[in-house]
Amino acid sequence: MNTFPLAGFGNRLVAQIIDSIIVGIAFSLILVPFGGLAALIGLSSADALEGSDEATAAVMGLFGIGLIVLILASIFTPFVYDAFMVSSSKQATFGKMIMKIKVVGPNGERLTFSQALVRSLIKYISGHFCFLLWLWPLFNPEEQALHDLAAKSLVIREA
Repeated sequence: MNTFPLAGFGNRLVAQIIDSIIVGIAFSLILVPFGGLAALIGLSSADALEGSDEATAAVMGLFGIGLIVLILASIFTPFVYDAFMVSSSKQATFGKMIMKIKVVGPNGERLTFSQALVRSLIKYISGHFCFLLWLWPLFNPEEQALHDLAAKSLVIREA
């Protein structure tokens, strides 16, 4: 049993909502210009490329590659952000900082990047495939979710 003041389920949930909003806004700022550029390329190339199968294929290929890059970025960025922030000197994402909570190891130490990456990966996989696993802290005396158990971490209130 630890002696740290645990963050509590509500604080953790609000921090996750804040982080989701932050990541969503960041992606919107990135995607809107690319979406507008893709629309411009699509609209302008429709008239200019009439009758040119090679040019049309090239534009569609570039658009496809760009789309794949954006999809991969949208998959990997949230959990890399989480892992980077949790393993930083702050030991918290922006949402956790706002809620004045942080992630620590079993003895209060900072997590390594690899521990934080495992934690984040399990957090996002469990969150996307079985949302009910996020309720695990409600039934665990240490208020640890599955991702905390895997990384041997605790979410505590800052002193």
